[in-house]
Amino acid sequence: MGEVTDQELYESFAGQSLALADGGANAIVIETMSDIEEARLAIRAAKEHTHLEIICTMTFEKTKNGEFRTMMGFTPTDMVNQLSKEGIDIIGANCGNGFKDMIGIVQEIRSVDKNIPVIIHANAGIPLYQDGATVFPEAPEEMASYVQPVINAGANIIGGCCGTTPEHISRFKSVLKN
Repeated sequence: MGEVTDQELYESFAGQSLALADGGANAIVIETMSDIEEARLAIRAAKEHTHLEIICTMTFEKTKNGEFRTMMGFTPTDMVNQLSKEGIDIIGANCGNGFKDMIGIVQEIRSVDKNIPVIIHANAGIPLYQDGATVFPEAPEEMASYVQPVINAGANIIGGCCGTTPEHISRFKSVLKN
């Protein structure tokens, strides 16, 4: 958005990556991205300064015509096509949606690349503002009901983002055990 240069962003991402690696991290997770170029800079900085696995997720919203796009206008197809050029190890989506909408995002990712590992960590529903607080409306049972469809669509790793509680994760585990 013009507030910092690409070089300044790269240097910031490089510093963060080095600190994480020096601190004993097993992987670098670059998440909640909306801009492909910023994600590419983060991935490049992490790849060039560490030997860790690099995971990148973007946040998509469903448009009125049913497409998924970041707030900067990028689709899951754009994400896969551009970020795979950077050597990303795991790709996916987080935040912004409940698991139900993640099914379509995973399907689009898989239509572009059948082999790349896919991570999904969804919110416990689309956030609502009620009585002065942000709430996440998907109960553990509802969120867990979408775990198998997300896996069937092609996700390899699942988890939770905003509003997800230990009870949600426990329900995921129950679904996966069965």
